[in-house]
Amino acid sequence: GFTVQQVYDRVASTLWDTLKAQWAFWIPAQLINFRFVPLRHQLNFVLVVSLVWTTFLSLAFPPEKKPPSAASIP
Repeated sequence: GFTVQQVYDRVASTLWDTLKAQWAFWIPAQLINFRFVPLRHQLNFVLVVSLVWTTFLSLAFPPEKKPPSAASIP
């Protein structure tokens, strides 16, 4: 796994950008949802938008590759 410092550095380097992107994405999405989407379809709208958001996160912040451990080096 990663050291505590590596995890801290990863979170510190991506948290603010991710939070700003979340605000820019979810606030308009929910405004559209509550204003234009009929009540019976609101959950489905959020589920689809959530899939888009999760895909964006996966593409924008891919997992970092782990350094090879000493045990795996021949």
